[in-house]
Amino acid sequence: MSISNKGLGASMSVIRNSTRAFIGALFVLLAYHGVMASLGLATFAANQLPLPSPDRAFQIFAQRIIIDGSLLFTGHWLLRSFGIATRLAYGLMGGAAMAVGYAFALTNGLMMWPPLPGAQVTAAILPVLIGIISGSMYAQFAGREFIARGSSDVAPAQVPDAPPVAIFNGPVRVRSSISATLIAAIVPAAVFALIVIPFFSSAFDLGHSVAASDWAAIVKKLAVPSYFIVIVLMVTAIPAAIIIQVTHVLTRSMNRMRGIDYAVIGSIVSCAAALTIAGYVPLMLLLPTVAVAGALMGAIYRRFAGLEPLPLPEAVLATDPAHLVAADHPTRQGHTVIMNG
Repeated sequence: MSISNKGLGASMSVIRNSTRAFIGALFVLLAYHGVMASLGLATFAANQLPLPSPDRAFQIFAQRIIIDGSLLFTGHWLLRSFGIATRLAYGLMGGAAMAVGYAFALTNGLMMWPPLPGAQVTAAILPVLIGIISGSMYAQFAGREFIARGSSDVAPAQVPDAPPVAIFNGPVRVRSSISATLIAAIVPAAVFALIVIPFFSSAFDLGHSVAASDWAAIVKKLAVPSYFIVIVLMVTAIPAAIIIQVTHVLTRSMNRMRGIDYAVIGSIVSCAAALTIAGYVPLMLLLPTVAVAGALMGAIYRRFAGLEPLPLPEAVLATDPAHLVAADHPTRQGHTVIMNG
């Protein structure tokens, strides 16, 4: 197996500047800050404190988006400048960007409701994970390009000796990816939230319209779904990650690489895992939901994990030149044993 890299001496591979990919990564930040903002407002109501005005709430929300988005773009620019184009690097960059944004917001009063004393570091875990997902998604959707070494602004067409793509002519397999696992692990929370939130809306009388001036009622409408999503995510994230990895191991052991293969096997593995809690939830309600969630998790994992070269047996190490076999030696063609004398 080999990778064709002819003409790459004066160029390097970097992640593209992509508006579409940046919007996709920014959407993850919007969803996260939207949920956390609604939870912060609900905490004011739960403690019977005066709610921040709608303008102040929107100001904090917008500032957090601008800060984290700017840090994410700055991280991309730095990685691009140094020619670093791995998804692992972009995932770590996204996590670091969100950690810096969290620290800045915490020290400058830009949080809707700050974490409890003694829990500031623990509260940073979730934004860091969101940052890892966001950075990985940008690298995945943006793709790569070749630019001249020492420049981050030269278009691929201006590099005459760079091939359009690097071609790998050996066997491949689906990658084991932490960031793809994190992205796919969100699926159960999203599926269960879409199914169960309407029932919660009826239970909490959230289906009735409220006046635009009734700020407290609007906060209540936003808070219950947000609480439910966060609770379900915390409960299902680790089991979902385990199911995803089992699906990945089984699918790769069968030499399957298509998204449909991951979806089918993910659905089967999820249904098998659901049987362990069949005594607590009716199977007629549980299995269809779990099957859909498992299929989505498998397909999403395959989409974001990507492919990698299949490791082949390691090279043979020789300690004496006399042990080496010449290129035209008969054993290279016939693999036979030649008796000397």
